[in-house]
Amino acid sequence: MKKYFGMRVLMAIPTILGVFLAVFLIIRMVPGDPASVMLGKTATPEEISLFREQNGLDEPLMTQMVIAVKKFFTGDLGESLSSHKKVTELLKERFPRTLELVLWGMILNSILGIIWGVVASVYRGRWPDYMISGMSTIGMSLPSFYVAILVLVVLAVKLKLIPVIGIQSENANYFQTIVAPVLTMVLAGSALTIRTTRSSMLEVMGEDFIRTARAKGLSEKAVLFKHGLRNAAIPIATIIGYNLASSFGGSIVIETVFNRPGIGKLLMDAVTKRDYPVVQGTAVFIAILLIVVNLLTDVMYSIIDPRIRVQSDK
Repeated sequence: MKKYFGMRVLMAIPTILGVFLAVFLIIRMVPGDPASVMLGKTATPEEISLFREQNGLDEPLMTQMVIAVKKFFTGDLGESLSSHKKVTELLKERFPRTLELVLWGMILNSILGIIWGVVASVYRGRWPDYMISGMSTIGMSLPSFYVAILVLVVLAVKLKLIPVIGIQSENANYFQTIVAPVLTMVLAGSALTIRTTRSSMLEVMGEDFIRTARAKGLSEKAVLFKHGLRNAAIPIATIIGYNLASSFGGSIVIETVFNRPGIGKLLMDAVTKRDYPVVQGTAVFIAILLIVVNLLTDVMYSIIDPRIRVQSDK
């Protein structure tokens, strides 16, 4: 297992470097000059030229790339062109907001998704199954930004349960700042968990060992959870890992809609301002998070099924 994870970590290094270089080139291909965007329309050509010189934007592209890569390998993600703060400091400030949102969303997403998926499999072909399957189909069909706007309209505009401007409101309590983005994440992500749990449970419940367990006189609850759900857990764990990884990317949309100051909002603002170092640093940070999530998913596999742990040790 240690050897396997060591290889995965080594393989992650070129992946992270590739993400850094790709973002470095792509963001500079986007039309717009960061000096002109940040200084505004009233800036003189002299002021723009001075800004570019001070921030190294007047250097050739390859020179900028070499400098950025050297700093990257020393753990320096650069300095924001707009706030003049270290990118690592900005990530430390914003990441707790995103982590809080993702963890709440994933806990509720997993619990509700598994429960409703099991219920749908138990009542296969009956009205609970049709209702849950229909709701999950709708959830998978709607894009996350549409769900976020819908939740905002219902909770903030119609019911007035939360402030429209979200977490920035001074009068908002903790529940009001977190409920709408978490609800959006659950509605947008639980659909896939429900469908995966249902299909995996239906496949497992038709196996011979389930019939054997029932023939031994075990209760239906024991058959369902001890034998059925446990053996259906690998596909479910895969989807939970996938949802966790996609939640960090999906936070860009959710945090932008609800004006929540996390790393997703940080990335969106940096793209708008053409803040190259922040875009690069945030993209690399998200890539590292995805790699960590994949490793944690592999750990979940080995915990659920010891045979996987034995095979990886060979």
